[in-house]
Amino acid sequence: MEKIIARLTKEVLAGRLGPWKTEEAALEAGVAAPEHIITGARIRRAVIEAKSGVSFKHIRLPEKPYFIEYSCPKDGSEWHLAADDSDLNCGMCGTPLELSGTHAPVCQPLVNNYIGGQEDYFSYAGEVTVNGDVEKTFQNIVCYGTGVGHLGIGVGCFQLNKFGPLEIKVSDWGRAARNLAFIFADEKERERARDLIKKQLPEITRQMQEGFLDQFNGEVYDVDFLYKQHHSDRIMHCCFYTRFDEYRGHGCTSRAAGLAKNYIDDLFKKADVKCRLSVIGMGRDGDLKPSPRNRRGRYVSAQQRIPVAVYEKNIGRPIDEFLSYIELDRQGVLEETGWPVYTGMGGEIIPAFYRAMKNNPRPYLVSCLQKVYAEIHGNDLVFGVELPNVEVGFPSGPEGIIPPMSREALKIAGIHSAKEFCAALAALTLGGEFNFATLHVKEKLYTGR
Repeated sequence: MEKIIARLTKEVLAGRLGPWKTEEAALEAGVAAPEHIITGARIRRAVIEAKSGVSFKHIRLPEKPYFIEYSCPKDGSEWHLAADDSDLNCGMCGTPLELSGTHAPVCQPLVNNYIGGQEDYFSYAGEVTVNGDVEKTFQNIVCYGTGVGHLGIGVGCFQLNKFGPLEIKVSDWGRAARNLAFIFADEKERERARDLIKKQLPEITRQMQEGFLDQFNGEVYDVDFLYKQHHSDRIMHCCFYTRFDEYRGHGCTSRAAGLAKNYIDDLFKKADVKCRLSVIGMGRDGDLKPSPRNRRGRYVSAQQRIPVAVYEKNIGRPIDEFLSYIELDRQGVLEETGWPVYTGMGGEIIPAFYRAMKNNPRPYLVSCLQKVYAEIHGNDLVFGVELPNVEVGFPSGPEGIIPPMSREALKIAGIHSAKEFCAALAALTLGGEFNFATLHVKEKLYTGR
C-alpha cells in the first residue's frame, strides 16, 4: 500500500495524474474498494504536504472517510450517511434504513477531493499563483460540501495560470463603520449640534482610539455627516469610519462608537441642545448589507489577461458571443437584485473558503458579494472579479478563536496575513467563475446528458 501511495503521489506532483483522480488510480493499481477511497485521500495529503512544506496534524483522516448509501423502505427516501454514523434510522419516519446496494454497501468519498476532517470536510482545489500586491502560490483548501464546484476551482485556476500569475490588487486596510443618528425638532438645533460635535471630534476620536481601537492597531480615519428628514423629524447621521491592518475591527468600532455617543449625549446636555432621539443608526453603516459605497471590509480584485485568439479557439465561437453572455448575466443580476454586484459562483466559493479557515467573521454573508467583469484590452480578453467588502480578522485572538484545524489549513494554504487571505479568496473565486463561464458559453454545463 505504501509503495502505491508513494508512486501515485509522484505522478500527481509530476502533473501526470490529476489530484481528483487518485481514487480511480488506486483502484487501477489494485486497491480494493472502499480502501481505495482512503488511499486517494492519503495521496492528496502527501501531495499537499510536499507542495506546502506543512505536515497534517489537526486535519485528521478518519478510519472510514466515506459515506454509505441507504434508503428508507417505508417512504423511499435516500440517505447518504458517514460510515461512522451509528444512527441508521430514517430521520423523517424513524424506520430502520436498508443498504442501497443489493450485495455490498455503496460507498463514496465524503466529498470530492476529500483530504480530512470530521463534520467539516476539507477538500483540495488545486493551487493558484498570483502576483501584484501579493506574490506567491496558494494551495486551495476549502470546505465546499457536495458537488463538483471545487473541482471547477482547480481547473479554472490551472487554466488561468497557463497565461501567468493572476494579478491581485488589494487594499492595505480593512474598514469598519458605525453610524450614530440624532433627531431634532428644527434645523437650527441640528446645525448647532453638528457644530458642537465637529469642534469636539479630535477629543472624541482620541478617546475612541485609546479606549478601544489601539489594541487592534486601528484608527478613525474619517467622520461624515448626512442630513435627512422624515416629516417633522430633522435627522442627522454621524458615521465613524475606522481601518485596521490585520483585524476586522467591527466589534471594537461598535464599542468605540458607543463611547462617542455617550460623549455627544453629555455634550448636548451641557449645551442644552434639544435632541429628541439619540441612537446607533445601523441602517446607514452597511451592517450586513451590500453597499456600493464600500463602507466596510477590504477591496480585492483578481484578473487575468488572455489573448482573444486563444480564448476564441478554446470556446469555439467569437469573443463577442462570450461578452454577450457576460452582459445578459449582468443584466439579469441588476434587474433581480437592483444593483450589479452579486454572488454567482462566489456565493458558494466564498463561504467554502470561510468555512475552512474560520477567520472572523463567522457570519460570512457580509463578504459574499462579488462583481464579475470581462473587457477587451487591445488583443487581450481581461477576465476578472472584484470582491468589494471582504471582512477578515486574521489573528486568532479577541475577535474570535480560530480552531486548530483551520489554523493548520491557513498554514497549508500559505496564508499568513489578512491581505494574503483576501488575495487567495479572490484568486479562487476568479478560477471558479472563469471555469463556470467558459463551460456555460461552450454549452457543456448542465447538459442533461
